[in-house]
Amino acid sequence: MNSQPTVILVPGAWSGAWVWERTANELRSRGLRVEAVTLRGLEADQLPTDIAAVHLEDHVEQVSALVTRSTDSVVLVGHSYSSMVTAQVADRVGRQVVGLIHFGGFVPTDGRSLLDDWGDSPSARDRERQEIVDAGNLWLPPERHMLEHERDLTEADRNFLAEHFTLHPGHTVTDPAHLNTDTSSQPTTYVILSPDDISTVSRVSGAAPSGWRIEHLASGHWPMLSQPHEVVDLIAREAVCYSEGQG
Repeated sequence: MNSQPTVILVPGAWSGAWVWERTANELRSRGLRVEAVTLRGLEADQLPTDIAAVHLEDHVEQVSALVTRSTDSVVLVGHSYSSMVTAQVADRVGRQVVGLIHFGGFVPTDGRSLLDDWGDSPSARDRERQEIVDAGNLWLPPERHMLEHERDLTEADRNFLAEHFTLHPGHTVTDPAHLNTDTSSQPTTYVILSPDDISTVSRVSGAAPSGWRIEHLASGHWPMLSQPHEVVDLIAREAVCYSEGQG
């Protein structure tokens, strides 16, 4: 197994490899092997019926196949939704995944879906589920005006996201995760995204498994756009740690 891991960047909901393009190019310029993925159903110009047919397991199988097609060690980088995928891949693949980095990720729990832990109330979760059903098992992307609360994004960043967002397969956020072991045993770096609320950082850090590495970016939900250099520095630094067995 190659001592330098391949970094696989997995986008979150409504996104494709395009959201990681700047990150990937910068990491490659630093000599890292990098691959950015577009998850099934999130490719451009997909029919809504084809998108709606995709399940969480399809994404787990897709990334697992990408990891195991070579013998290289891998660091999986997830963002938001895609941590549901990357943590399950690590559980399935085993030691070939030497580290995981979750940027504001939804980390899976066996038997629970992403929406089981969505929002701040049962009514919010029920409402989100119903909206997915009403849309034909599709998770609709945020509209342009909904990005205004992302204070650290520029107008160009907001336009870029709004122009590139795609429909997201609804089943992927309503399907339960399947894990053989708890994620607390995985070599993990959890990156808390919080622009100015340090109390949030302390609260999440305290709830994290004791073996995890905790980092913080003063960022909103899209740090690869708003804090591109910090994201690259963090991934490069953590990849070195995991390649040296320090994770």
